[in-house]
Amino acid sequence: MPVSLHYNDFGKGKPVIILHGLFGSSRNWKGIATLLASEFRVITVDLRNHGQSGYADSMTYREMAEDVYHLICQLSVKSPTLIGHSMGGKVAMMAALEFQRHIKNLIVLDIAPVNYGHKYGKIFAAINSLQLDQVTSRNEAENIINRTINDLKLTRFVLQNLMRSDTGYQWRINVPKIEENIDLINKFPKNIDNLKWDNPALFLGGQNSSFIQLQFTGAILELFPAAEIELIENAGHMLHIEQPVMVADKIRRFINT
Repeated sequence: MPVSLHYNDFGKGKPVIILHGLFGSSRNWKGIATLLASEFRVITVDLRNHGQSGYADSMTYREMAEDVYHLICQLSVKSPTLIGHSMGGKVAMMAALEFQRHIKNLIVLDIAPVNYGHKYGKIFAAINSLQLDQVTSRNEAENIINRTINDLKLTRFVLQNLMRSDTGYQWRINVPKIEENIDLINKFPKNIDNLKWDNPALFLGGQNSSFIQLQFTGAILELFPAAEIELIENAGHMLHIEQPVMVADKIRRFINT
């Protein structure tokens, strides 16, 4: 069964749906949404087990794509541009392949339809080291998490998921189920019923990132033969945070072409 997805809605015009990456949420995309909202209707989404969306035991890309299709139907959105970053990019690719008649354009940020060997053990270890019932402040949580991650930017990104309520601190992500599904999240399904996406597609990568590499061009074009591939200078994996104006401009131009 599809999971009900939380979303935020900005602006009016041609519909654009944005899907975040692992450990992210719709809130990470408010800046880009604001830049685009003068021209488009921008819907930023929390994927399953993230943000304010529903929880589920499994996180296959087919299931997450179905969640997005369910939201498209729920909102009666016609021919949206689907944008996804990292894990959300894989969800967007799968949704484009599976539900082609319902999507107009595809934009994928810094990910390819391949299996990655990236490990998240340090992040999970850091998250699991935090005793939520003993945390008294965000600064304390930051210090504890960063002892393991040892990367303040990444620590603060992860801590965007730590929320305070009347009963104390809690995670806005379903940590156990994400950890259980991390091997599936790292991969991309093979033998997708011989489907291809022949419509326009834009793959934007960060020039300083390892997620979009020349060796992945064949895998991209095999499934998305009309794809354009561009790299953003002075940007890594979080290109939408590091170069938001440039990324928004690339999105705008692609949609309006």
